[in-house]
Amino acid sequence: MQNPPFSPRLLWRLLLIALHLLTGCTLAFLTGMFFTQPKSWHRPIVRWWLHGLASRLNLDVNVHGTPTTGVSLWVSNHVSWMDIPVLGGIAPVDFLSKAEVAKWPLIGHLAQAVGTLFIQRGSGDSARVQGSMKSALAANRSVLFFPEATTTDGHRVQRFFPKLFAVACDTDCKVQPIVICYRQGDALHPLAPFIGNDDLVPHLFNVLAGERIRVDVQFLPVQAVAERDARALSLVCEQAMGDALITLHGDADVPSRVGLSAIRSA
Repeated sequence: MQNPPFSPRLLWRLLLIALHLLTGCTLAFLTGMFFTQPKSWHRPIVRWWLHGLASRLNLDVNVHGTPTTGVSLWVSNHVSWMDIPVLGGIAPVDFLSKAEVAKWPLIGHLAQAVGTLFIQRGSGDSARVQGSMKSALAANRSVLFFPEATTTDGHRVQRFFPKLFAVACDTDCKVQPIVICYRQGDALHPLAPFIGNDDLVPHLFNVLAGERIRVDVQFLPVQAVAERDARALSLVCEQAMGDALITLHGDADVPSRVGLSAIRSA
């Protein structure tokens, strides 16, 4: 993905993003989030900041359904790094994110400050991560993870990895399934997915250079653990979320990025 040509609109939106990041750093410093573990009174501040970030990222978020009350384990399909400000701006939740995010300039520091849990894919540290998730749940903090373990173009859900569903089974915590869909008119948005070899800066510039992106977020009925093990619970969520995602986007086509670039250059 290449950078779009600079325009007054793009420069203005980049300025708004920079100011919002500066505001986040200032709040994190003043409230002590850079120096201590997240507190319960930090959560409304984090939610407010993430909601504002989603708006400044050129996103119009539309929520369908209602998040469950109380502590729960959230599971969502994964399309982009933008999923985090979208979902975190709706309700307070801690995120499980890939370890690479912690190394992103500024964003990584903010992610750590708000209590993000990081996992190194393929490192075999799932036991440590499960322990961190259980600790967060015990502290009355809901936790969200992406069971596909990768991002997609948003057209279908991929096979779920069941291992982290064991956290719900071990704690008898209810599970809140969610689907997220980025739209351009009646089609899925071609530039919103952050997949393959995409780099953060070109992706951000392309998102900010275009028209505002509609984001539909659907909260599905809560799943109780009951007598199910982690694999059975993951399969139930995978089926429900897969069906809901197709219903949400109407089996819309995904315009290719090559085609979109040709249209822009015409």
